[in-house]
Amino acid sequence: MCGIAGEIVIQKKSPASADRALSMLHTLLHRGPDGKAVWLDPQKRASLAHARLSIVDLNGGTQPMHESCHQITVVFNGEIYGFEKIREELTQKGYRFRTLCDTEVLIALYLQYGIEFVDRLEGEFAFVLFDGRNGKTLIARDRFGVKPLYYSIQADLFLFGSEIKALLAHPMVERRLDPEMVYRRIHGVFLPDETMFAGIKQISPGFSMCIDSHGNITQRRHAKLDPELAGTWKGTRQQAEEAFEDSFAKAVRERLHGDVDIGLYLSGGVDSNLVAAAMRDQSSADHTAYTIDFDTPPYGEAEQAAFTAKKFDFAHQVEPLGTSDLDAHFIRSIWHAETFTANTHGTAKLTLSARASQDIKVILAGEGADEIHGGYAQFRHAALLSVTQNKANRLALKEFLSYNGAEDGVMSLANTRRRNRLAQSSDLGIPYSAQRAEILELLLIGAVNPDLKKSAQTNVSRQLLDWLDLYEPNARKLDDMTLSRFTTSVTDLPNYNLNFLGDRMEMGNHIEGRLPFLDKRVVDTLWQMPNHYHIDGDQTKTLIRSALAKTLPKQVCNRYKRIFTAPRNTAHGIFHGELAKQWLSREATVNAGVFRPNSLQSILHLYRLLPKHLQLCRLLENFLMIAISVNLVHELFIENFDTHLQNFALSPDKVPFQTVKQ
Repeated sequence: MCGIAGEIVIQKKSPASADRALSMLHTLLHRGPDGKAVWLDPQKRASLAHARLSIVDLNGGTQPMHESCHQITVVFNGEIYGFEKIREELTQKGYRFRTLCDTEVLIALYLQYGIEFVDRLEGEFAFVLFDGRNGKTLIARDRFGVKPLYYSIQADLFLFGSEIKALLAHPMVERRLDPEMVYRRIHGVFLPDETMFAGIKQISPGFSMCIDSHGNITQRRHAKLDPELAGTWKGTRQQAEEAFEDSFAKAVRERLHGDVDIGLYLSGGVDSNLVAAAMRDQSSADHTAYTIDFDTPPYGEAEQAAFTAKKFDFAHQVEPLGTSDLDAHFIRSIWHAETFTANTHGTAKLTLSARASQDIKVILAGEGADEIHGGYAQFRHAALLSVTQNKANRLALKEFLSYNGAEDGVMSLANTRRRNRLAQSSDLGIPYSAQRAEILELLLIGAVNPDLKKSAQTNVSRQLLDWLDLYEPNARKLDDMTLSRFTTSVTDLPNYNLNFLGDRMEMGNHIEGRLPFLDKRVVDTLWQMPNHYHIDGDQTKTLIRSALAKTLPKQVCNRYKRIFTAPRNTAHGIFHGELAKQWLSREATVNAGVFRPNSLQSILHLYRLLPKHLQLCRLLENFLMIAISVNLVHELFIENFDTHLQNFALSPDKVPFQTVKQ
């Protein structure tokens, strides 16, 4: 796990600069505090910079890495799983490896198979490979975007970085929010290649980009979640369980490699409990489990996690968190996430990773299971809304809404009539996020700055559906539940969940997160399963629960799925404290230009008056948290970026330069 940044010349007018690349890299040193290096192509066609978190081949894996003739150079962030087998295969073909790390495998594969070698990779990765023989550059990102990679094209240069702040540090990049992208995001539409920042995009998950010596840029998709494979499983239920358990065991085993200690995040939920069970089954090494313990029932899960940790003989570290803890670290979490949030759950994850970083460099986590295996309540809601409504269905829907609400990601205003109108055709599915977008647009109409609204060419739900038809034309042939899982997996998962609850919060404390539920074999196995293998009545993720039942008691396996959120009393504290006072103020709101200042103050006043058990209160909490963090994004990255960079960035003096020895 590392940070990468640099410049690629696309017009041959302006030479690449090592100094500018190094300045970009200095914003990313939290991702790689063990060493930094920068390489400038002798012809100044490219400059590649790398900050290293040493995990595999601690002495030999320095980057930027070259092959023996120094013609091919790569900077790489992430892990390639099963790379040992690839090494063996390429060694038999005559390649002589000089290191023991997976980075060199990328070079060897490229020399053997050309740019399409990316199709062969299994892992969590983002890399840039420059071929000095012909001036070509290959850029790629993993299937689900676990590892981030952003870019900006400025006149003669293609700029790239692991985080947006690296691009904002470049002198050619304008620091400005993009109103159209901001409008989409505050209404819950997270398109894969977009950011909130003008002129800055991201490599879409599962895509590769090639820049030739003439500056021509082409893209191709090397990995995807295929709609046509959904629900195609032909085996029995028992065979499905065996296939899942086998693929998951292999995924965990491959993620236990490295030359450093490995831990795991452990909650009371079934996902992290299955990771724990598989880790113990695949490894006899000493591992430590890390658990957040919120001080508010039912959010605290330390007791449940302690049971599992004791069962599998893991050391167990519990991080107690209250309102003041999350309040104190909220701004830092926004700095690392580079986006807004509706809850302080990412702040909690940042705090937990800070505790884990005292002991380890690698941690396994359960992210990805809910999207692929149908764990979220919204997926069941989508299924209920898609069927013809009779008395039995209406009763089922009423019962469902009686115990699922905003805190579970469920929009109570979503209904069959709206769903059918959005679909426009009886044979087309509607993802739940399209209804969410339309409802949010209606709810926020009085709170959003009118100038921002003008930036949207049409309503956001239609933008989402139009994008979906272009991105994957066959997707809308899926039923609503499967389509909702698909859309969430390619939009929300990389652009929010794996950002605010994954890579950024971990790398903010220089920890590498590994996600076995997003292993290719695991995903492909689960994706083939019919809907009733995902959700059976009120029970979700039934294959995971069946696998867990072989090692843990029924009360653990049957725990109700709850979205990971911080307690509501945290919001109460924030909305009565300095964060709300400063970042919901008229001045901060006017500066950001996203919301109407008077509307925010009225909503805050209403929230303080209403009984906190109301669903409306939860919606208002989510909105006010978004408003605070949007205003903060503007302050941190637009208004006073240089000042905050000094406050939050790791000092360059603390990260030594490394000598590239290849």
